[in-house]
Amino acid sequence: MRDNSDMPRMPAAMARMAETLGLNLGAEYEARIVSRRQLDRAVERCGGCADPGGCDIWLDDHAGGAREAPSLCPNKALFDHMRDGW
Repeated sequence: MRDNSDMPRMPAAMARMAETLGLNLGAEYEARIVSRRQLDRAVERCGGCADPGGCDIWLDDHAGGAREAPSLCPNKALFDHMRDGW
């Protein structure tokens, strides 16, 4: 088992998106579904999001949860990967 202390700090929107999708980023990392490098790149993509306002609206509209991230999310493919565990 690896220690989650080396996980990158997540932007609030990324953490909120994962929670909305029912994903536990720490558990995904520990289970080696995602690597540190994948998470680092996801943090960069989230930080450079072209539509953070749209993300906030989508997250507010899906506060009860959702099966998949919206197409506007730059990390949609990674969240799909974590959900499907490929």
